[in-house]
Amino acid sequence: MRLGWLSALALAAGLAGAAAAVAAPAADLVISGGPILTMAGDVPETVEAVAVRGGRIIATGVRADIDRLAGKATRRVDLHGRTLLPGFIDAHGHISMLGQVAGLAQLSPPPVGGVESIAALQDALRAYIRDRALPAGALAMGFGYDDARISERRHPTRADLDAVATDRPILVTHTSGHLASMNSAALAYFGISADTPDPSGGVIRREADGQTPNGVIEETALIGVIRKITPAGPDAGIAALVSAQHIYAANGITTAQDGRVMPESWLVLAEAARRGKLSMDVVALVSFEPDWPEAVRALIGKPYAGRLRIGGIKLTIDGSPQGRTAWLHDPVPVPPPGRGADYRGFPAIEMKMLHSRMRDAAQHDWQVFVHVNGDQAMQALLDAVRDDGLSGRRTIAIHSQVVRPEQLLVMKTLDVQPSFFASHTWYWGDWHRDVALGPKRADFISPQASAWAAGLVPTAHNDSPVVPPDMLRLIWSSVNRQTRSGDILGPTERIDVYRALQQVTANAAWQIREEADKGSITPGKRADFVVLDRNPMTSDPATLADIDVVATLKDGQPIFGTLDAPAEARQTAH
Repeated sequence: MRLGWLSALALAAGLAGAAAAVAAPAADLVISGGPILTMAGDVPETVEAVAVRGGRIIATGVRADIDRLAGKATRRVDLHGRTLLPGFIDAHGHISMLGQVAGLAQLSPPPVGGVESIAALQDALRAYIRDRALPAGALAMGFGYDDARISERRHPTRADLDAVATDRPILVTHTSGHLASMNSAALAYFGISADTPDPSGGVIRREADGQTPNGVIEETALIGVIRKITPAGPDAGIAALVSAQHIYAANGITTAQDGRVMPESWLVLAEAARRGKLSMDVVALVSFEPDWPEAVRALIGKPYAGRLRIGGIKLTIDGSPQGRTAWLHDPVPVPPPGRGADYRGFPAIEMKMLHSRMRDAAQHDWQVFVHVNGDQAMQALLDAVRDDGLSGRRTIAIHSQVVRPEQLLVMKTLDVQPSFFASHTWYWGDWHRDVALGPKRADFISPQASAWAAGLVPTAHNDSPVVPPDMLRLIWSSVNRQTRSGDILGPTERIDVYRALQQVTANAAWQIREEADKGSITPGKRADFVVLDRNPMTSDPATLADIDVVATLKDGQPIFGTLDAPAEARQTAH
């Protein structure tokens, strides 16, 4: 008799053979009837069936053997040819922020939204103020404008936003989350004037006189503004978080990340967990520029409680390549207004603080996640890992977009692992080639093939809400590296479909130190699954972004979609 993988329980008890498997408690759920891609190992493996009990996988293998684990109460699911994979893991994103920005004026360009000009942005803000019936003088906020996609190819200024309203403050945030613009009322509201100096790690852009703020702020200047906004109460924050979870689940995600948690947002996350409002696991990264109380520090790296854990600390070394605030070794080809030909971005953190926080993490054996976009920022990270005792600790370099080939080799020796913002090639590839980076650096942006070749364990992410948490678009971008104009950035950096899938399943679990529980369909691991309408491994790579998520299961329970067969499949079955 051929046997599939025996249950972890049977193995632990030293039992063998079909009789032992039958003697074990029956499975809660058996899934079969379509390809089940386990993602267990570097060679693609499919099995016919999987059995689940108590939210964990107890067996995989041949359908006839797995069927013997079923009992009278076991739910049997026929995939009807659809494909089952491990649930996708958000290697880096901001789930709380995704929920929060959903309630702001939507200013994104296509394909996310419809704002392609300053005039369209102004109209969207007017409609938002009108439709929301905002009280007189209340702050109006928008999110998602993109100077790379607006026809004017610039940020909206104070004057542009004054044309919308002068009797209320208006704040609109760039799609990167690293820059913003305000009208005159907002500048006054937040106390920014000609006498306000640029903060360390940030910029207040000025008008032609070199003094008057023009409305646009960068990096830490924006952080200072956000901290002055009165946060919503926990009920509103939890409602936004629940909404964001629905969006994540609809994209096949079973483990989300909240990738830069401030003290006020931690209170909302903790309360959501306490109330049982988390339908998926959430890995929080506490932003370690602020000081944290000992009660929170004690939770770093500890297990989940109410589906929430603090995975590690987050530090931000630089800014955004599309916003031209990433810290580069060589100058930006087309510098932002007011910057000279030698402009190459800037650090967003003082090096003294960076090294202090890294040493603190090393002393406590905390995992460190660091935002690095530019190659000079990457060098600062590598120096800190080497000098501050973090070598070999699985430090995660978030974004790693302008990393140099020789830096990848150093990353391998130090165990600094890249998480690539791989969908940049689609959203901003042409902009990077022509404006922000130049052709050579653009061709090596998010060098996934080179990272694999160097022996690293890379992941890919969407950094939502910077772009939607569309995991199939992310996989498509990793495989194709196509820009909006149809150009291919760095053809040799394309990776195959299986590796692209590894980056959002097995590798993503490994990067957050959860590989024992997640990332593959293997006995003993959590029954976190995504059902796709077709098999990515056998699909035309050009159509990967068109694959639909049919259902998402967390611990064996649906959190999106349905496992019932589609109507046409039921009719065929009968």
